[in-house]
Amino acid sequence: MAEARSQTNMRKTTIELTSEQYFFLKEKALELQKQNQNASIVSIIRDLVEKDQQEWAREKKEKRG
Repeated sequence: MAEARSQTNMRKTTIELTSEQYFFLKEKALELQKQNQNASIVSIIRDLVEKDQQEWAREKKEKRG
C-alpha cells in the first residue's frame, strides 16, 4: 500500500537542453548538493527547472495583467 502511494507522488519530466544549459544546471546542482548532502543531483535539477518555469509563468502573467 505504501508503495502505491509513493508512486502516485512521482512524475516524469522530460526537457530538452542545449549543452550550455545542461552544463549550467549540472554546475548549479553540484553547488547546491554540497549544501544539502541528502539531495540527489536529479532532484536538484528538477527543482531548479520547476522554479524557473514558475518564475517564467509569473513574469508572463504580470506582463498580461
